[in-house]
Amino acid sequence: MAEFPERYEVPDDEATLEHVRLKHLASARDPKTFSILKEVGVESGWRCLVAGAGAGTVSAWLAEQVGEEGEVWSCDIDLQFHDQMPANVKVMQHDHAQDDLPENYFSLIHARAVLQHIPERDEVLDKFIASLVPGAVLVVEEGHFEAFASQPLPEPYATMHKVVCSGATTPWRDPDLGNKMLAKMAERGLIDLDLTGDVWAMRPGESAGEWWFLALERAGPMLISAGIITEEQFKEAMEQARNPNMVMLSTLSVATWGRKP
Repeated sequence: MAEFPERYEVPDDEATLEHVRLKHLASARDPKTFSILKEVGVESGWRCLVAGAGAGTVSAWLAEQVGEEGEVWSCDIDLQFHDQMPANVKVMQHDHAQDDLPENYFSLIHARAVLQHIPERDEVLDKFIASLVPGAVLVVEEGHFEAFASQPLPEPYATMHKVVCSGATTPWRDPDLGNKMLAKMAERGLIDLDLTGDVWAMRPGESAGEWWFLALERAGPMLISAGIITEEQFKEAMEQARNPNMVMLSTLSVATWGRKP
């Protein structure tokens, strides 16, 4: 059986593929993220934290909103994919499960597709809330994969798709965290709770689909080593994913936010 990673890390030989995947994810999801943050309301002079910043696109956008008087902490456990940032962005290598944050400091904390990959997600959520000043906002975007995983799809792609959806290659992952965030925020006493969700059509060659198809491409060698699929099935599955006629339902993306009393 393959040895699956204990934490969300990107080996050097997968870095180029993961960088492209993160760019596709940003292209597909940034417009929705920006509309959510506009609805929450970001003001000049705010101190913001972007957790799991990836390529830094959300950090750069927030930097424009908070202006020279504000600051943005752009944090990720792996900074090799991070782009150059404006002067008011502090780029930090940070493991949210292990490293501390200042208490009562931030006006806004944003995390997209991050907590699902952290085994200590509940403890990290508590850290985020402690790091907010009273009246500050926590925005968490996570997925709900149930319908995404169970939709009718051709074999062998369907098998590979369902296994990766379930988090089987990383047993500590929670692919349905988006369905739980509202309750988690309410349990921790956040107020003015709200959420929004969306789905979209995924196609090959478009960012809306490639963020996922590239994730499957990365997962393929692990699935082969684990005996879940063969090399021939993996090749056929990726050919199906890149078929010009391929179109499928996305995961449900759920953005949840609340304010610290």
